[in-house]
Amino acid sequence: MSKDFFEVFSKKVEKKGIIDEEIINIIENRFSIKSDLVLETLKRGITKYLYKPSNRILWTALGIEKEHMIYPKLYCSCRDFYKEVVINKNRDVCKHLIAQVISVALNTFNYVELEDKEFEMRVEELKSEF
Repeated sequence: MSKDFFEVFSKKVEKKGIIDEEIINIIENRFSIKSDLVLETLKRGITKYLYKPSNRILWTALGIEKEHMIYPKLYCSCRDFYKEVVINKNRDVCKHLIAQVISVALNTFNYVELEDKEFEMRVEELKSEF
């Protein structure tokens, strides 16, 4: 899946300002993911961590059992991404990547600002959860 499609999708969501039937159809037909899974992920939360003074950014999605690290539009540390995207090549994305794009477009993500010294510790926490 190209980043361009994500951009078009993101702009469409942003313009509409809501998740309507058209957006749900795109999620289910173009991304081949059940929309209710994406909506549940959005409810659990997407978080953008900004580390100062370096301005490093870390995105996470709160899963059912653990938190997943996200590289927007590219990678998620969840097992579904590894299994269905990387190994089986059944899909191009997981529900967490779609939820992250939607949360940015609708400006509904959580925002946390931390000091740089906390970055490595946070990444290690996320790695240990995998």
